[in-house]
Amino acid sequence: MFKFFSYLYKDYKRKAILEEPKYIFDKNTQFILFSGTSLCEDGDIRHLNDLCFVLYILKYYNIDSNNIVLSIDIDILEEFDRTHYYKAIKNWIKNSVGNIIDVQNFENEYERPSDKNIVFVASGHGDINGLSISKNNTFITSDFFEKIALEKKSTLIIMSQCFAGAFHHLDTRKNICVMGASEYQKSLSIPIKKLVCHYKINEDLRKFLLHGLAFNPGISINPFLFAFVITTIEPNIFIKSDKKHLINIYKSTAALTLEYMENTYHILTLKEDRNLENEYVFDGIRITQQPYLLNKILAARYSINK
Repeated sequence: MFKFFSYLYKDYKRKAILEEPKYIFDKNTQFILFSGTSLCEDGDIRHLNDLCFVLYILKYYNIDSNNIVLSIDIDILEEFDRTHYYKAIKNWIKNSVGNIIDVQNFENEYERPSDKNIVFVASGHGDINGLSISKNNTFITSDFFEKIALEKKSTLIIMSQCFAGAFHHLDTRKNICVMGASEYQKSLSIPIKKLVCHYKINEDLRKFLLHGLAFNPGISINPFLFAFVITTIEPNIFIKSDKKHLINIYKSTAALTLEYMENTYHILTLKEDRNLENEYVFDGIRITQQPYLLNKILAARYSINK
């Protein structure tokens, strides 16, 4: 009988925690920016750029640098010392984050603060095993997040990499919410000029993207993270509902991502193959990326800020 009432009380407490209002850009939240792509691998600078415009929005919402953790291959930052332009972005990054952890050591070195919610944002590569750490050919799996999850604090995970669906089945009873850019398919990137010019966005953000980051203006960036940033930086433009919670943020982010891809890549068409009698072949790129939101109960309690 005691175990039964203990179970009911525990379930009651869990529901009470879930129904507490939560804020993405809360001053008592720790933010982790993560990329497992190593130096000279495909997309190393590109994925760091993705994290940089996420870092921009954290500074926009006045998140203290001590609440920001960056986990990447630190050899990438050391490589930045080779040119004046990259030195400037390296200094900006170092001045903006409180802790930098080499990605190879992240799983062993990172200790979750027991008194804070966390927001984990991933860029880089992934497959069905999880987040790829290409430097030593290992993965951060969903097990890691269930291990660090806290019953009394929430864990919000934003996954922009390919096969983000590897985190689609986390135990939501552990106060975990996931927003992913794709299910079990690739997550595409788009040239930054196409993204910046497609919509009227915050002018300061536009200048930062085109001139503040030390990259080639033709570089591709992740449209899912980009859509998340512009939605949360100007929510009144992209979310007409009074409820600026994570469900509506997700809807805007997912819709913008798919629209960007539709306007960038060719849609599939049929054409006759002259080498094959009475045969037709597909021409173009099929857009199959499908974003998802896991744990809509918790997402409905997550607003942008107070």
